[in-house]
Amino acid sequence: MKIDEITFLIAFLAYFSAAFSYFYVIFWSGRIPGKFPTALLICGILSHFIAILSRAAIAGYVPMSNMFESLSVYSWLIAISYVFLECKYKIKTLGPFIISISFTMIAIASVLPQDIKPLVPALQSRWLALHVLVTFAGEAAFAISYAASLFYIIKPDAGPKSENIGQKAAGAGHVFFVVLNIGLFASVISYFITALLIKRQIISGSEWFMYVPILTFFIFSTAFYFIKNMVISVLPPAAILEDIAYRSIAFGLPVFTLGALIFGAIWAHRTWGSYWSWDPKETWALITWFIYAAYLHARHNSSLRGRAAAYLTAIGFISTLFTYFGVNYLLSGLHSYGRF
Repeated sequence: MKIDEITFLIAFLAYFSAAFSYFYVIFWSGRIPGKFPTALLICGILSHFIAILSRAAIAGYVPMSNMFESLSVYSWLIAISYVFLECKYKIKTLGPFIISISFTMIAIASVLPQDIKPLVPALQSRWLALHVLVTFAGEAAFAISYAASLFYIIKPDAGPKSENIGQKAAGAGHVFFVVLNIGLFASVISYFITALLIKRQIISGSEWFMYVPILTFFIFSTAFYFIKNMVISVLPPAAILEDIAYRSIAFGLPVFTLGALIFGAIWAHRTWGSYWSWDPKETWALITWFIYAAYLHARHNSSLRGRAAAYLTAIGFISTLFTYFGVNYLLSGLHSYGRF
């Protein structure tokens, strides 16, 4: 194995181990995690950075040109964003959930083709790094806000009507939305881990692709439903969760605007002769921008702030993921070269 493959594997295992360590310490031992899970995560981040640098040295260009490379970078940026979050707020209880998002991205990347190929002409530009890296820095902040908003939604002390909500659980609709999101993320992780196991010839049979994600969805969604009160009890106050979500978007939206819309438009003009072509990815990036802009508006509107704003954040991240995955695989356009 090459150095980039070895260090990528180390990062994969480190993110998994860090997420598991956070889960174990918080939910099985009932304690606040110490330095060990964070140290594991930092080791993964450093190893991941070496993997990215090594691939860049081998390829001769910034490795952000296809799904494997961009997902790898996105996973790395989410992990870095969480470390900053933990240092700033001195809380660790969001760790298992945010790191699970980072692990989801690296798990998906691990089963994609990793061959280094010459860049297509459209990507042979210094704008590649500027556009992709800055855009993903903004989207990493969106991932942080997504996790914070999901748990804000089910906090009993969230929103202006908290006095009408029971101490042990939020309304059924709020719980259902969060449970659905947890189950879907777990099933996505299981799908790509299954693909990895089949790729490594550890298991065989295409039927695993259907049964494992469905079973995982029901196990994790049901488990989270029954432990939701335990999760709520270890989460920081709703005001802190809302502050994390707001500050993440207040940082992420300008960065996303710069990377996705401004740098993207400049690069498009240099490559295709037009700043805006209503390409599917451009259109969905704009939709995502409007959703987060609506969140910032709602956050400063007394009648909309609270859970209404938190739902916008969650929908915004779903739109972010569709912009990245859905557009690449379901819609054709000028960005179709980013599929593989």
